[in-house]
Amino acid sequence: MVALHAANVTVTITPVQIDHGEWQAALFFVLAEDAACLNKGQLIGRGPFTVGFDADLHEHHNATVIELGVEIATPPESQNGTVLFITGHSSNHFDGLKLMTEQDDLPLFIADAYCNVLSQQRVPLNQALKAGLRGLLDEAVRRDALIRMTGHYDPDAAFTAVLSQRGMN
Repeated sequence: MVALHAANVTVTITPVQIDHGEWQAALFFVLAEDAACLNKGQLIGRGPFTVGFDADLHEHHNATVIELGVEIATPPESQNGTVLFITGHSSNHFDGLKLMTEQDDLPLFIADAYCNVLSQQRVPLNQALKAGLRGLLDEAVRRDALIRMTGHYDPDAAFTAVLSQRGMN
């Protein structure tokens, strides 16, 4: 958590059950203490905030990594984060993405550096985004199955390589 806070954000998408309902993916975005969108520890603007996503597939020779960029349009400047998924290594990663492709919206929780919830909303997930994520998920699963058959599957090496490419380690 300390290293992620030093990078100014902590962001994750994980399966959750809210109020004993069905399992669904949820987005948790933790702001740094000095985030521009905070004033005396409170979030500037009431929300709901516009949320944008972009996704990419990293085809490393040891595993496949799906990168999901998240942008939350908070005033005075947007907050950006990246979630990296290794679907063949963690069921949590696979399940989080799979749930995103099936649900109509994504619960979003924005918190301060101490994980106090400052804002929550539901982000609509359109069909184009869900279809794009489904395509990336299917490609990652197929590709990782082939890599496993060759005996070269090493998700940690792929994860480290993507972090290095992005200058994150």
